[in-house]
Amino acid sequence: MTPKRVSNPPNPWASTHVEWLEEAPEAELEVFEEDAKSILAENDSPDLGFRFSLNPYRGCFHACAYCLVGDTRILMADGRTRALRDLAVGDAIVGTELQGKYRRCVETRVLAHWSTVKPAYRIVLREGTELVASGDHRFLTERGWKHVTGAERGAEQRPHLTVGDGLVGKDADLPVRSIEPLGVEMPMFDITTGTGDFIANGVISHNCYARPSHQWLGFGAGTDFDRKIVVKVNAPEVLEATFKKPSWKGELILFSGDTDCYQPLEASYQLTRRCLEVCAEFRNPVSIITKSAVIRRDVDVIARLAREARAHVTLSIPFAHDDVARKIEPGASSPARRFDTLRMLSDAGISTGVNIAPVIPGLTDPDIPEILERARAAGARTAAMMLLRLPGEVLPVFQERIRDSLPIERVRKIEHAIVELRGGSGKMNESAFGARGRGLGPRWRAIEALFDLHRRRLGFDLRGDEWDDDERPSTFKRPTKQLDLF
Repeated sequence: MTPKRVSNPPNPWASTHVEWLEEAPEAELEVFEEDAKSILAENDSPDLGFRFSLNPYRGCFHACAYCLVGDTRILMADGRTRALRDLAVGDAIVGTELQGKYRRCVETRVLAHWSTVKPAYRIVLREGTELVASGDHRFLTERGWKHVTGAERGAEQRPHLTVGDGLVGKDADLPVRSIEPLGVEMPMFDITTGTGDFIANGVISHNCYARPSHQWLGFGAGTDFDRKIVVKVNAPEVLEATFKKPSWKGELILFSGDTDCYQPLEASYQLTRRCLEVCAEFRNPVSIITKSAVIRRDVDVIARLAREARAHVTLSIPFAHDDVARKIEPGASSPARRFDTLRMLSDAGISTGVNIAPVIPGLTDPDIPEILERARAAGARTAAMMLLRLPGEVLPVFQERIRDSLPIERVRKIEHAIVELRGGSGKMNESAFGARGRGLGPRWRAIEALFDLHRRRLGFDLRGDEWDDDERPSTFKRPTKQLDLF
């Protein structure tokens, strides 16, 4: 079913429930509503402890847009080049990946391809190469990823190219000679690749990491992902219909199986709350994972679930200190706000836990004792942790974030630690089931030992069985209508 665009979409920031976002960003978005045919996603991954998850929203506010003009030559895996506009999903091209201290060219695949129209800029390199791109596009420089345009301060502040910056090329660094607006809007093209980048006119170019699955809805995989949010407006009704089917046996449902179910639009639509009310009516157990303080609004219905069925809320808190968290997670509530939320939920009689996710070695592993202490003081009963995962579309985004926010020596320490925990083979990610959320080697064993020592010392539930339904009597009950006899 094709989602329908909503005229006058609700402002996701116009709510006291999102006050933790500090200065509200501009909400240039389109909201699309759809009547979903189903609302529960069934998981079969052995890495996860739940079977069913629910999320009323598709899309995310935090993706970025990057585009190049269509005749930009892209390096193919066979050594030839092809115009960007002529690429197709499945094509084998050249991307890069960090292997230890060095960036190597590797074969990758085009996962998505789309076009848009944007104001054009010409970047001329000292040896004569010309690139035409949007101001949002990013190229790899000797100091990390930089946008074509930006500012040193104010609302447009971001890393951006300046004359003299060296773009990292396939063979050498190529200094920028000039950057100029062309004064026209032009058709632009972009792709998503398996490595998160590609070689454009001989230099390393960042691709869009937005989810290619957004194209299934007839949207582009680029700017559409963060500006066209799909809302499953009938989620509560579909969930109720599911519960009425004889095949439903009252299994636990995880809220936030994909994007956070308490993202800003929830303040307007209240779909997560209404789904929780359905769960409460049928006494169906739930578990919620979020990093958003918006959940404070729903303490009453979650507390009802805790009394009449079962409810567990996990706050994701990977940082102990607000200033560091703001650099790496600028759009999320501060750690202090999350600990306060944990206390509010615990005081309401709700089972709570903390998830130190992700653990960023070289940055957040020393915070583990403090995070556990503050979470336990706030009433958390369970604790877990998970190592940072950096699949192809996430790795360049993470690298840019830490390079923009931290001293270069600290960045090198973090990147070296990640490689070490992934076996020391030069890779920074592990996709295999069973190994994705854990590390290897002495350093990871030391992190596990630190976590276990303080988890035991503080008296956390060592079993961590918030997902385990096998030994619990079912609370699920279909309500029956009372007949009016008078």
